[in-house]
Amino acid sequence: MGKVKDLTGHKFGRLTVIGQNGFGEKNKSGNRYAKWLCRCDCGNYCERTTDILKRSRNDHSCGCLAKEHLGEMAKANVTHGMTGSRLYGCYKSMMSRCYRPKDIHYNAYGKRGITVCGEWKNNPKAFIEWALANGYSDDLTIERINVNGDYEPSNCTWIPMSEQHKNKQSNRNKMPLPEPYQERGEQK
Repeated sequence: MGKVKDLTGHKFGRLTVIGQNGFGEKNKSGNRYAKWLCRCDCGNYCERTTDILKRSRNDHSCGCLAKEHLGEMAKANVTHGMTGSRLYGCYKSMMSRCYRPKDIHYNAYGKRGITVCGEWKNNPKAFIEWALANGYSDDLTIERINVNGDYEPSNCTWIPMSEQHKNKQSNRNKMPLPEPYQERGEQK
């Protein structure tokens, strides 16, 4: 592994890097980015990888910036204003997996009867507010606690992608494949 540039003391948006905190999982290219402990201007602490911090944008925060943005939108009566954001992308992907038969993951979700609770299905803003109040950050992904349960507040949490990969249904050592899910290329 190459030498890591020390980012301690550098400021990225609202985040100030306190120090290195290990390394993240390998990415598709086989690289591992350093993880950094950061202090947000609001006083909260969070962890980000080098690649996340170095993205060319000025809106890095612990999540407080998005909460403030939602508060401003509520005052201006904006639906959710998060179109194009990673969090809204998570919402759209969840909906597609459950309700769009052409989605590549539909067989493992919608076809098996996995749905999105009415509160979230009919109101993206409710999902966004829940996510921000329950630990969402750009380096996490939504996880259903009970893999056979629906997407709903009591059955969802936010975890790192490295943990999500361990829970894939196709990981036969972890759990059996429920019907009607079938891996491509499998014959019954």
